[in-house]
Amino acid sequence: MGPARGLQKESAPGLVGESVLIRRTEVEGHTLPDQSCLLFDQRSRTSLPINESAGRIWHLCDGNHTLDQIVDDLASIYDAERAQIDNDVREFLAFLERHGFVERHSSFQ
Repeated sequence: MGPARGLQKESAPGLVGESVLIRRTEVEGHTLPDQSCLLFDQRSRTSLPINESAGRIWHLCDGNHTLDQIVDDLASIYDAERAQIDNDVREFLAFLERHGFVERHSSFQ
């Protein structure tokens, strides 16, 4: 299910099930005809092509979904072990956070 093409496996230290990540307003997400997405950070002028499942994760980073809720959403759609989905989501969110595409919020609203 690997969400983003070409990303190396990376751990997600500090992300727990109740973690809430929110898309930065300066980052645009464009859904393409094949349902993949292109993220563009206006501040850093960085673009990131991501696949359909990563796009779904991106859209769920709206401040209303915890990490566990995002994993549950993907597990209801994709035919993969929940543990694998959980690992993939954590890695992708850690990548997005490290590169400034999302921001972590300490409390769930």
